[in-house]
Amino acid sequence: MPGRRAGSPHRHRPSLLWVAGAGVLAALVGLALGFRLFGDTQETPRTGGQTRTDAAGTLSVVTWNICGVRQWNCEDTGSAEEKKARIEALVRESGARVVLLQEMCSEDLDTVRTSLGGEWHSLFRPYTAPREGGGSTTSRCTGDGRGTAGYGILSGMPLSEVTDVPLPQPAAGMRRSVLCATARKENVRICTAHLNPQQSGARSVTPELRADQLRALVEAAEGPRTVFGGDLNTGPPGRAGTGAWAQVDGPYGVYRECDQSRSSGAPGKTHRSGFKIDYLFTDLPRQECSVVRSPASDHWALLMRVTTG
Repeated sequence: MPGRRAGSPHRHRPSLLWVAGAGVLAALVGLALGFRLFGDTQETPRTGGQTRTDAAGTLSVVTWNICGVRQWNCEDTGSAEEKKARIEALVRESGARVVLLQEMCSEDLDTVRTSLGGEWHSLFRPYTAPREGGGSTTSRCTGDGRGTAGYGILSGMPLSEVTDVPLPQPAAGMRRSVLCATARKENVRICTAHLNPQQSGARSVTPELRADQLRALVEAAEGPRTVFGGDLNTGPPGRAGTGAWAQVDGPYGVYRECDQSRSSGAPGKTHRSGFKIDYLFTDLPRQECSVVRSPASDHWALLMRVTTG
C-alpha cells in the first residue's frame, strides 16, 4: 500500500501491520451504496434509491471524508461527479439534513449544494499552511474549476452563530480549525473537525498534542444539544491503543458516540483499511447509527439519527 506523497499531509494511510487485512477489506469497497446499522439496531437493506424524510423531532447527521483532493492519494476513489452523486444519495436515501465533509473542494461543495435545492446551505473553510516569510497559503484542488481544498458543512436548514475555533497544531504542516454553527430549526449546535494524521511524512502528532486537539474540539462543541465529529485520525479507546483518549475528559467522558453501545463491543469500521477513525458525538438521544460504504472515498460515511423533539 503506497505511503504518503510529499505535500499530502491529510491522508490517513495504514501502517504495515494493517496490510494483511487491508486487501480483504478493500475488496468490499466495490460494493454499491448500502447501510449497516450499529448500536441497538439491526442490519437494514439498501434503500433502493427511494427518498427518505425523517419524522418531526428527528435529525440525521452524516460525517464523511470524501477524499476529494486527487493529489492527496485520492486518484483511485472516483471522479468529482461520482462523489457528488454519493453525497446526493446520502441526503435523499438516508434523510440526512446535515453533512459534515472533509477533504472537499470548494467548488465541488457549491455544486452539490446547488443540486440539492434552494433550501440547502453550506459553510467552507480551507486548509492552510504557513507561508515562508509570513502569512498562509492554501492548496488548489487538481482539475479545472474545483477550487480550494478544505472542509465544511452542508445543511438543509439555515445555519447561524458560525464560529471557527483554532486547534493546537504541530510546528509544521497544514492548519485547520473546528467549524461550528447552529441549525436554527432544530436548535442544535453542529461542529466538524479534521484532526492531523498521526504520521505526516517525517512529522508525528504526539499523544499530548492529540489530547489537546480533542479537548479543544469538545470545548468548541459544548452543549447542551450538540452533534459534532469528523475525521479524528485516531482509533477509539480500548486495550489495544487507548492513546490520547485516555488523557482527555471527553468526548467519551461527556458525550455518547454514534456506535458506542454496539452490542458486539467492537466499533464500526469507517476506513477501508479496517479501522474506525471517523466519529459523531452527541448529548441528544440516539436513535440509530450506520456506516455507509462507498467506492467514492477511502473513508466510509458515518450516519447518526438523534431525537431533537
